[in-house]
Amino acid sequence: MKKMIPILIIITTLCIQISSGINYVIVPLTIQTQGYSKTIIGLVMSFEILATILLFKHISLVVKRLGVVQTIVGTSLLRGLVIYLLSFNEYLVFWFAGIFVYGVSTSMLLVVIQTWLNLTKTGKLKGLFIGLYSSSLSLGIALGPVLLQVIPSGRFQFVINAIMTLLPCAVLSIIFRYRPTLTTNKDIRIGFVFKHAKIIMLSALVGGVCFFGLPSFLTLYGMANGLLPNEGALLLTTFMIGSVSIGALISSLSAFIDRVLIIYICVCFSVVCAVFLSLAVYAHLGIALTLLVIWGGCMGGIYATGLAFIGETFRKEDQISANMSFMFMDALGGFLGLFIIGVSMDLIGNEGLTYTIVVASTCYLIFITKRLIARLR
Repeated sequence: MKKMIPILIIITTLCIQISSGINYVIVPLTIQTQGYSKTIIGLVMSFEILATILLFKHISLVVKRLGVVQTIVGTSLLRGLVIYLLSFNEYLVFWFAGIFVYGVSTSMLLVVIQTWLNLTKTGKLKGLFIGLYSSSLSLGIALGPVLLQVIPSGRFQFVINAIMTLLPCAVLSIIFRYRPTLTTNKDIRIGFVFKHAKIIMLSALVGGVCFFGLPSFLTLYGMANGLLPNEGALLLTTFMIGSVSIGALISSLSAFIDRVLIIYICVCFSVVCAVFLSLAVYAHLGIALTLLVIWGGCMGGIYATGLAFIGETFRKEDQISANMSFMFMDALGGFLGLFIIGVSMDLIGNEGLTYTIVVASTCYLIFITKRLIARLR
C-alpha cells in the first residue's frame, strides 16, 4: 500500500483542482451577469490568492498543529460549505469573503499534500511523480470546464462542485495510517529559501501570473473575441492539457538537464505564445489552441521543475517552509497578475491579458539571462 501513496496523492490533487477549474468558470461568469466589471472580477478572484499571501506564515503552523488527517478533512468540508453558500450569493462583499475563505482552505490542503509527496521516498521515480503531481494540478483545472458541459447551468453547478470537494477525504482515507509526521521550524524562513533558490522562487512568481491570471480570464477573453461560452472555456481546457502532457515531459527531462536552462527555455516559449495568441484568436481557433497547448506545457514545466528543485535542495525539517515559500511566490504572482490583467483589460481592451504576461515574462528573462551569463564567466 505504501507504494500507492504517490499515486493516491496525485489523484487527490486532481480532485482538488477539478473543483478549482469549475470555479474559474462559474464564479467570473456569475459575477459578470450581476453587472460587475472585469476589474472587480479580477479583484474577487485574487482574494483566493490573497489568503495565501497574508496568512502564509500561519498556514504551515496550523497544518503542523492540526496534523495531516484533521487538515485534509477540515479543509475539504470548509471548501464545500463555502462553494454551496456562494450559490445563493448576490452581494459583492460576500464574494470577496467567500473566495478568501476558499483560498485559505485550499492553500492548507495543497501544502499538506505537496509536503507529504515531497517526504515520500520514491527513489529515482521522484522526478516522474513530481511531474505527474504538477500535471494533476493542471489536468484538474482542464477537466473542470469539461464537466460543466454536462452539468445544468445555474445554482446546480455550485452544488455539484461543493459535493466534489469531499473527494480528497475519500481518496486519502485509504492511506491515512501512513501519513507523515510534519516537522517545521517555528518561523517560515522565506528569506532563507529565497537566498538558496532565487531563480526558482522568481520563476514561481512569473508562473503564478500565468496560472492564476489565465484561468480566470481566458473564458471571458475568448468570448470577447467572438467565441461562444463553451469555445471560450475550451481555451482554458487546452492550456491546462498542455501543462499536463508537455509539462510532465519537461519535468522528467529536468533530471538530466540543468533546471535553470529548462526554465529559461520555457519562459522564452511562453513569451512567443503570448505575443501570437492575440493574432491567432482572430485568425484561426485551431492555431490559438495549439499555442495554448505549448504555453501550458511551458508553465507546467516551470512549476514542476521548481518543485523538484525544492524537494532535493532543502532538508526534511525545512520542507514545509520551502514548499510554503514556493506557494507564497506563486500566489503573489497570481495576485498581482489577476489585478493587473483585470485593470489592463478594462483600460486598453482584451489584449491587456497578453500584454501583462509578456511584460512579466520579459522582465524575468532579463534577470535570468544576467544570472546565466554571470555563471558562464
